[in-house]
Amino acid sequence: MKKWREEVKSLSIKILHEEKQMPPLLEKTSLIQRIKKNKVAYFYVLPALVVVFTVSLFPIAYGIGLSFFNLNLYTMGSGRVKFVGLKNYVKALGSLDAEFFAVLMRTFIWTVVNVFFHVVLGLIIALALNRPKLKWKGIYRTFIILPWAVPQFVTALVWKMMYHEQFGFFNQFLKLLGLPPVQWLTNGKIAFIAVIIVNIWLGFPFMTMVATGALQSISREYYEAADMDGASPWQKFRYITLPLLKPAMLPAAILGTIWTFTNFNVIYMITGGGPAKATEIVSTYQFNVLTRQNAYSMAATYSVIVSIILIIITLINMKVTKALHAEEVD
Repeated sequence: MKKWREEVKSLSIKILHEEKQMPPLLEKTSLIQRIKKNKVAYFYVLPALVVVFTVSLFPIAYGIGLSFFNLNLYTMGSGRVKFVGLKNYVKALGSLDAEFFAVLMRTFIWTVVNVFFHVVLGLIIALALNRPKLKWKGIYRTFIILPWAVPQFVTALVWKMMYHEQFGFFNQFLKLLGLPPVQWLTNGKIAFIAVIIVNIWLGFPFMTMVATGALQSISREYYEAADMDGASPWQKFRYITLPLLKPAMLPAAILGTIWTFTNFNVIYMITGGGPAKATEIVSTYQFNVLTRQNAYSMAATYSVIVSIILIIITLINMKVTKALHAEEVD
């Protein structure tokens, strides 16, 4: 049994560190040297770079700059816009009972719970659909991917109707069982659980597809060798399946974390952040600050804070997946 466990371990290490076996990159040169050497090529891409800067980089820079001013509907109309430095950031994160801090903590809970169930359900379903003797696998996988393929706003509106307190499917079903109706969208704690359920429904098919592809790439020889050594199903899952799934599932989980952290459609379409802001996360909170309070600088401040958090998550992603090593960056 030790032999096949060592083989699987060495293969998983090889996959995780495959980039270290790549041929050495060409000698690095500075950006200015590359531009001088390839003037014509950079001249051709210059229009595209200008467009990218105009529609992408400039708004980002403008938003960062806006966070250092006191721009809102009232100061803008009276000409009292002025530079306030880090005052907006202090207001956003200055105290533990700050409203934005509470929304941020709720967003972390929202993200962790959703991603956990996305990965776990996706992996369980992928394992169930990967059985060698299972018939009609293609049909099952088609049905599984439907929640992810349907536009989010359509799914959110359908679930909102099912959560309706009087005419919704769930309360009608509870009525048939002789149970009292549930305040799905009018009770803060229940509403937060309700939107989490919807987002889990939307997200697990992606993880299922990633896990399915990774499972199909694992050679059956490892399982056959494990069977010959008398390994139990749990041992095969622990020492073969999990190590060889990590290279695919870990980046997918971190990508799913970013998507979930910035998700807007589900909560906005179902609860709008209510009741009494009980389901607000950072994306809906920023939108409401911008559209309801007309506090443009504060909305920009929240966006910068969220961007910094996502940059940190991205750097962790690059570190975990060894992307920096693949580019030979220290």
